[in-house]
Amino acid sequence: MKRSQHKRKFLFIIIAILLIILGVHHFTSTSARLKSAWNKIIFTSNNNVSIAVYSPKTHQIYTSSNAPHHKFRTASTVKVSILAGILANQQGPLTSHEKSLAKKMIEQSDNDSTSELFENYLGGKNGLQQTFEKFGMTQSHANSSWGLTVTTPKDQVKLLNNIFYKSKVLSDDDRSAIRALMSNVEGDQAWGISASSDNFALKNGWLNYGKSGWIVNSIGYVKNSNGTDYTIAVYTDKNQTMAAGQQVIEQLARVTKPILD
Repeated sequence: MKRSQHKRKFLFIIIAILLIILGVHHFTSTSARLKSAWNKIIFTSNNNVSIAVYSPKTHQIYTSSNAPHHKFRTASTVKVSILAGILANQQGPLTSHEKSLAKKMIEQSDNDSTSELFENYLGGKNGLQQTFEKFGMTQSHANSSWGLTVTTPKDQVKLLNNIFYKSKVLSDDDRSAIRALMSNVEGDQAWGISASSDNFALKNGWLNYGKSGWIVNSIGYVKNSNGTDYTIAVYTDKNQTMAAGQQVIEQLARVTKPILD
């Protein structure tokens, strides 16, 4: 009897070790493949480029950057944080007026609607910083000019995971409301992380700002045809043109998709 128990225990240990080895191999192979594909694009670019992707399959965030300590201006991608912060604060559905402003802010990227929500409903710079704290976005720092807020792709993925997977900060209704708007952006703004994908939700940002040149960013969620999915954030600046930034982001999106398929 004891010998049989020892055999079963030994068998369980062997199986556990094999599962750990397989899991580590899958993580390292995914990480290596992503880095290899990304770095061919990132390190041949003259721009500052940074990417972060979360895979629920491995429960890992993968990152790469040619400017690892650089903080990127959010431009209009901060509009997702503004909406998430308002919903988290009021712990209930948006009013009809707030819904109208939020729709314009996310789907059309309307700046006037954003400024009204930022100042009157979120509480300006302090409210935005408190939002970052709620979502554990430790590398993001609010600016009173909301588009000049600084962040990192990894911080943005933390926010996206609260919206597209699970959250202790946002209710299911809150998450659904944000996802619906991000899934319905105007056609001329549906570029970026959506490249080569049919099922996505996103928010882009672009701004020509002084020494930063063209700031071009894209954050969101992608679901592949086989059911696999992921959140992704790409930030760039020092682009000579807006089109140059778009091109880099879409190149990164295209090589990411098959690896996480």
